Amino acid sequence: MVVDALAGKIDLIVTKSVSRFARNTVDSLTTIRKLKEHGVECFFEKENIWTFDGKGELLLTIMSSLAQEESRSISENVTWGHRKRMADGKVSIAYSTFLGYDKGPDGNLVVNKEQAEIVRLIYRKFMEGMAPIGICSKRMVSYRRAGGKNGMNQR
Repeated sequence: MVVDALAGKIDLIVTKSVSRFARNTVDSLTTIRKLKEHGVECFFEKENIWTFDGKGELLLTIMSSLAQEESRSISENVTWGHRKRMADGKVSIAYSTFLGYDKGPDGNLVVNKEQAEIVRLIYRKFMEGMAPIGICSKRMVSYRRAGGKNGMNQR
């Protein structure tokens, strides 16, 4: 969109909020200044900031800094949460696509006996020298979801 605006195809960019415009304050201000030089105005709905307004750049600088700090804080919190769960021995697994296991009543992995046969077949073919791409491309194993439950078919 910025490329089109700089090429004269767009004269107004409406953005939900400052935090959605750029990753950091420097990128935000650099892009806004470049757009202003080409006669392109930006409007930030949440903050009600127009970039052609006299106080627009000052408000934008403040709001961009706050948004950047909020983003950094959220990232740190998420990272801390992942590390804490790992330290507690808890692992996040996409059970619906994790072949051979289901989520047990206690939240731990439980072997799915039907799917375990397919997993053994895959490993056996691999140990016999078949490459993973060969196992997939020859459709030796197909995996489908049936009625909300995982079902396996061997071809």
